[in-house]
Amino acid sequence: MKLTEEQKQANKLARQRNKKEAKILEEINSEKNQSPVEEMTITIEWKKSRMWGNNPHAEVAISFKDKGRFTRKEGYTASGCGYDKESTVIAAIFNDFLKYKLWNKSMRQCRREDYKWKEVDGAPYGISAGRYKDDYDIPVEYRYFDGGIGTNCYYAISEFLGGKFEHTASGKTFDVYKYIDNEKEL
Repeated sequence: MKLTEEQKQANKLARQRNKKEAKILEEINSEKNQSPVEEMTITIEWKKSRMWGNNPHAEVAISFKDKGRFTRKEGYTASGCGYDKESTVIAAIFNDFLKYKLWNKSMRQCRREDYKWKEVDGAPYGISAGRYKDDYDIPVEYRYFDGGIGTNCYYAISEFLGGKFEHTASGKTFDVYKYIDNEKEL
């Protein structure tokens, strides 16, 4: 029996929806299964741009809780004006290596109620979480760290994650930050 044009179109849309849903689930599982971080050292070098002033170029060195595992990643940068570029590169690093911490918390814990996040069991400014339906009507849940919010927000964010964030060194053209995870392995 030959399929009608409507059946072909419906089958095509179903395949597209299934493919999109599988991709979303794969991304979420990838974020949930990131390797637990013991310590991250973020080194930011400020490079002059004729158009945008000083721009941060960051690299991160990470020690994982799996003893002996260590990695480095570079290439984090931000340009433009009118927002905090330093917190933007820090957010990108946190998103690459610490999203699993957000997935370990409930949606309620990741939502910010007000600035008294410790008292209301919510998240500090700079953490986003929510749900939406995409073009295929697939419910998508998300969590991420915001950039452009000010580097000082990452002290409270790190505390919320069970860690400590500190500014360890600075100079005319560089800054160094360290994130240390205080949570013990289960």
